[in-house]
Amino acid sequence: MRALLAKRLNATAPEAGLTIIEVLVAAVVLVAGAGAAFGLLGAATKNAQRAKATQVSLDLAQEELERLHGLPYESLALNSSPASSSDPLDPGYRVSGSQFALQRSPVGDYDALAMNTETGIAPESDFVSGDAGHGGITGTLYRYVVWRNDPTCPEEQCPGEEDYKQIVVAVKPDRPVSQTGERGYVEVQSELIDPAIYEEEPSEEPEEEGGGGGGGGSGNPGEEVTAQQFFLSDTPCAASGETEREEITADHLLHNTLGTCASGLKTGAAEPGAPDALLRSGAPDPDPLDPLNPPLYDYANDFYLEPTPDTDKGLQIRRDDTSGCHYDPTGTTDPESQVHRWVTDPMPFDFEMSETVTFEFYTRTLNDALYTGTLCVFLFDREESGSPPEAVDTLLTEKPSGNAYWEYTPQGNGFWPRNSWTRVRLTMEFESAPHVVEKDDRLGIALGVDPGNTPADAIPIMYDHPNYPTRIEVDTETPIEGSGSGEEEGP
Repeated sequence: MRALLAKRLNATAPEAGLTIIEVLVAAVVLVAGAGAAFGLLGAATKNAQRAKATQVSLDLAQEELERLHGLPYESLALNSSPASSSDPLDPGYRVSGSQFALQRSPVGDYDALAMNTETGIAPESDFVSGDAGHGGITGTLYRYVVWRNDPTCPEEQCPGEEDYKQIVVAVKPDRPVSQTGERGYVEVQSELIDPAIYEEEPSEEPEEEGGGGGGGGSGNPGEEVTAQQFFLSDTPCAASGETEREEITADHLLHNTLGTCASGLKTGAAEPGAPDALLRSGAPDPDPLDPLNPPLYDYANDFYLEPTPDTDKGLQIRRDDTSGCHYDPTGTTDPESQVHRWVTDPMPFDFEMSETVTFEFYTRTLNDALYTGTLCVFLFDREESGSPPEAVDTLLTEKPSGNAYWEYTPQGNGFWPRNSWTRVRLTMEFESAPHVVEKDDRLGIALGVDPGNTPADAIPIMYDHPNYPTRIEVDTETPIEGSGSGEEEGP
């Protein structure tokens, strides 16, 4: 019995533990796996740092560009010559004596730098974003201002080759100690024309005092056609009465504007919401001396509308699913993002539209990418009835095509404006003029994007901001506001 028990114990002894070789092999496998995991973690950390640096650089470049736009035109110049560099990853590589190359790759299109040693701006400065010792971003901000010649302007009107200025802001983040390889830089550009060109000559005729809107007296043959302005706002229209503008304080989800004013504010695709309001006055400026106050916000902060990097501001209008211009979006997924609508408050009296409406708006490409685009613009007369109200929209038609929309496509190569918010004016003439928006009806505008000429996901529009007063100007003989009085005035 003892011999049998000992034999059994001896038989299981080799399986009681691990040999030294097995332990070493397990250790090697464990170390290899841990090394690979730490390698992936390190790469992810470096990528996150690189993406953060790019985002900070883009934001800083755009903020600086907008600040420079607020300077007096004569001060928009450099106070000293910018440094040149032999490093292609440094913007100074494009500096050649007193000239700067506007084309980055291949380097070309050299133009003379604008200089003003007394009131100009410094060509470069250092920046720090966050805590430099704990993951913050440091680097250098570069400024260049060059003179440009407008070949389309006759010599008698634009003598010489200093017709307007082009601003270039470049930001180059420093390379972290933990990363190898030199960092490149990001840049934004913008053109600026001397505002003195647009100053109107003083009128030689005396101004008339007193009320407006009356019929022709002595020396006034016929009716005077004026323009009624309506500003696009980020505030949903009121169901009745006058809409009060709401201050914008943060990024927010896209307003669903496919319903009636009685629908109230809605986001998402579940329920149609109130259109945003067309107001008779623009956004107030809390600090005219500070071009960055108020800041710009994102009016469509939905996850599916966020580009990479996330630099979008204002409204992003997604292109439709079907080529052409469609007042009612054809998409089945988030259709509220393909058409955005605005309407006025109910008209206090019959409002007569003479024949012409001018749409002035501010736009740029997403992340300043290079692409073509076509914006669809709809004008409509809305009549509401019933409880809850149902809307019947009558679309105005373009003259002479008869289309129920107008299109804006940039001239020349067709590329959409980029590098800065650009003002665009679209003059729209409609058929069957004059058109009367009857008392208690509403005038509306809607925007969409034609996918047939827009390869990008969306076209951004900025409005409801004192620096970007997007609006429509309606030629009319029955303005709602009297001249300078702000009071309602009948025909």
